[in-house]
Amino acid sequence: MNYYQEKIETNSLIPAKIYFGYGSDETSHYPLHWHSNLEFDLVISGMIKGIINGVHVDVYPGEFFFVNSGELHETSSDDISRLNTVTILLSNDLLREYCEDIDSYYFDFTGKEKAKQKVKRLIIECAYLYEQKEDFYELEISIVLRKICSILLNECKKEKQEKGYDRYGQKNMKNIKKAIGFMENNFSRSFSLEDIASEIGMSPNYFSRFFKKNTGETFYSYLNKIRLYYAHRELLNSDRTITEIAYNNGFANVKSFIEVFKSVYNTTPSRYKRNIER
Repeated sequence: MNYYQEKIETNSLIPAKIYFGYGSDETSHYPLHWHSNLEFDLVISGMIKGIINGVHVDVYPGEFFFVNSGELHETSSDDISRLNTVTILLSNDLLREYCEDIDSYYFDFTGKEKAKQKVKRLIIECAYLYEQKEDFYELEISIVLRKICSILLNECKKEKQEKGYDRYGQKNMKNIKKAIGFMENNFSRSFSLEDIASEIGMSPNYFSRFFKKNTGETFYSYLNKIRLYYAHRELLNSDRTITEIAYNNGFANVKSFIEVFKSVYNTTPSRYKRNIER
């Protein structure tokens, strides 16, 4: 069973994925997921509402949202039209080159204002180099990324045992990732609470409480987030009808798709697409 691990492909010369988020080009919500890369989301304008391992974080302009390798996280924005961001997904293997037992550590910027400011400047420098793409820009970016690694290792590194990574917590995280992986792989078809509970090896009632306790939301609420994420992408990138999009992404009917869509985007899918096209 594959957990819902986002696969990050990086340029062989740049040990990170770098991209820019521009308002309506993006979805307003990226459902709960994880990846081995470290994530930095620098907010230029607007605001990110993030969740990391169940903890809510609001990120304003001039700040960055940081996620350690393997942490469950999601991001959203109340006003996607104003949101501009720079994202760097830094390869964990780059850190491993300098710290072989990197999996025993995590990074914490709490109380590290100087480290935050240094990393922020380096993210901006990376963005500039990536956007300009002058001669040997890959080399310049790789140097900047290694400077970020140096700050992480020298100023922000902590042992995982200090954070309370006990066996019980690790087992819970493993089961949550397994549940999310099942939903990610099967969102386009109809399945029940009993189906996913059986996959995880729990009774339906116990799984329902377990998922809510560890993610802060119900199984059905999260499943709708995944379906809406892919439906939104299909809406913007295809000429399929609203009915086709609803059924392609696992919604029971068009009405339920429109209701879920309106709860996030405050308009119907049809009006939303017309507005984007205009």
